[in-house]
Amino acid sequence: MEFKEYKLRDIVDVLNKIINPQKNKNTNFSLYSLPAFDNNKTPEICKGEQINSSKLIIDRQAILFNKLNIRFKRIWNLTSINSNSICSMEFIPLVANQKIILNDYLYYLLISDGFNKGLIENSTGTSNSHQRINKEILLEKNIYLPSIENQKKITYILKSIDKKIELNNQIKDNLFKMCNATYHDYLNKHLELIENKKIIEIASKVVTGKTPSTKNEEFWKGNIPFITIPDMHNQIFTINTARKINEVSAKAVIPKYSILVSCIATVGLVSISTERAQTNQQINSIVLNNEYDLYYLFEFLSEQESFMKNIASGSTTYNINKNTFGNIEVPYLPSDKIMEFHNIVNKMFEKIKLNQLENETLEQLKNTLLPKLMNGEINLENIEI
Repeated sequence: MEFKEYKLRDIVDVLNKIINPQKNKNTNFSLYSLPAFDNNKTPEICKGEQINSSKLIIDRQAILFNKLNIRFKRIWNLTSINSNSICSMEFIPLVANQKIILNDYLYYLLISDGFNKGLIENSTGTSNSHQRINKEILLEKNIYLPSIENQKKITYILKSIDKKIELNNQIKDNLFKMCNATYHDYLNKHLELIENKKIIEIASKVVTGKTPSTKNEEFWKGNIPFITIPDMHNQIFTINTARKINEVSAKAVIPKYSILVSCIATVGLVSISTERAQTNQQINSIVLNNEYDLYYLFEFLSEQESFMKNIASGSTTYNINKNTFGNIEVPYLPSDKIMEFHNIVNKMFEKIKLNQLENETLEQLKNTLLPKLMNGEINLENIEI
């Protein structure tokens, strides 16, 4: 398979027209922002008066490359756009020159480990969570492209995997809606039995996470999952984490099937650990006395984002301390009713976990195939599309 060498800047246009939405206060905008990406990858619909800073106009099909903390690969493939679409200045909107590179191929190129490795090494910033890539460094990146025909074959293979992942996510979402409906059904049927209990009365303990020193590289060469807020987005179970730590640095370990709740900055995300792990200090973890409380408490907490923001301190950054968190009251049913609920939803949550595990396997498969397909290591002659 033959390849041609390009600079990224030679095969894309960069959208750079800026708008101040507040000058169009009554206009409805589709805002592509980092929180929107992390939550559900759909734009937030809001009026200009709700947007307090300048944004980039997206007037064509584009790929949004987030320049903040690029190791998390926050890259958005906009196959279609709404009217009045805008994006955060933290994104670099790239439009593919379709005569040279397909839009979908550009997307898979941008999320590949090989492409991102050099960029991570050249990013700047004082900490892992605030490292940025310079737009000029991104555009100067050398890339090697096969023919359009081979690009079509490669994207066909990769999109087939993504479609299966999307189907699993739809099943997961539907199962969770069923579990949530069952939770509310139990509450409504047994209102007279509810007794408010504090989280600290239900928990064996509440653990606030800790971050090992990033100056000691050995701390980050272990097998203990280190869970941060990006690992929790859209994840009922934390199946995989971006980083792991070793035993020496693990000072706030939590057991399998602990409930994790983000309590600083991004408040109200809830997830369940699937193995022994540690979180950073932005997350409080509930270690339970009783296994049957797991999904009941998870369902309650998954609906408390607004309440948690209301009780959080801080004028610019939300912050719920461990004591305040532990004193949150839960509408608690008698143990036999919660056991009944647990027995009903347990199989559904197990199916959700299996779907997430399968998606993790599919993501690994995609990440394995990506460089091999793009480097010409896999023969595409027999691939028909």
